Amino acid sequence: MRTKNITVKLVVVIVVSAIMVLISIKAGGGDLEPTAPPGPTMKTLDQVEPRIPISQADIPKTINTPGSYYLTEDVSSAGNAIIVAVDDVTIDLAGFALVGPGSGSYYGIYMNARSNVEIRNGTVRNFLYGIYENNGSGHRVIDVRAISNKSGGICLSGSGHLVKSCTTGNNGTSATSTVFGIYAGSGSTVTGNTAYYNGTSATGTVYGICASSGSTVTGNTTYSNGDLATGMVFGIYAGTGCTVTGNTAYSNGVGATGTVYGIYLFGNCLVDQNTAYNNDGTNMNKPASCTFGVNHTP
Repeated sequence: MRTKNITVKLVVVIVVSAIMVLISIKAGGGDLEPTAPPGPTMKTLDQVEPRIPISQADIPKTINTPGSYYLTEDVSSAGNAIIVAVDDVTIDLAGFALVGPGSGSYYGIYMNARSNVEIRNGTVRNFLYGIYENNGSGHRVIDVRAISNKSGGICLSGSGHLVKSCTTGNNGTSATSTVFGIYAGSGSTVTGNTAYYNGTSATGTVYGICASSGSTVTGNTTYSNGDLATGMVFGIYAGTGCTVTGNTAYSNGVGATGTVYGIYLFGNCLVDQNTAYNNDGTNMNKPASCTFGVNHTP
């Protein structure tokens, strides 16, 4: 009988303790019933990849909305591939190629009076121009290979552009018009690029790299541009008031019949630490209005 009393008392204590715990939770922790179903725990596709894809099925593509775009594969076009018709756009080629028809007057990426467009990381070839801006501002072209285009690789008229770490080669072969490996308008920065074999056998003027007034041209390499050309040849051309440092221009204009300059300086430029040699003409002209540091121009 004594054991039964102990058991009854123990059960009563356990029940009372459980009631007290529930009361404590109810008072301090709020309602135990959920107020709403749990929210989603996975990100949407737009959150994971907040960019707009461009595939072969989208070509030709006109971009009318600002934002970020990227290639999902190599794409080819029988005409203009991408027309940028709005400002504030980024196009990531993502290591893929835009390939043109190899004839006709078409552009890989075309812009007209646009601003703040960035193009990067891929190849553009077999167009009239790989990348072309008619008169814009503030564009950035980075890590692009512009190869085997009819008249030019990268041509950005206007002002305030950046062309960085790009390669332009074999553009403008036998062209009858002006050939540009790289052209950048006034106040631009052209840095770390390589331009080679542009304008071979061309009859128009050939520029490996051309930068307009007030630009910074630094750390570029140009060679074998304008070989066998009949027009003027410039490995590097710098307009008035440019800063030209750390560039190398060699073997441009080999076999050309027109006037050849490895590095041509228009005037009032700061020129230092450049190397120009074996250009089939003048390695570097030296206007009195320019300020020259130590350059290697045998």
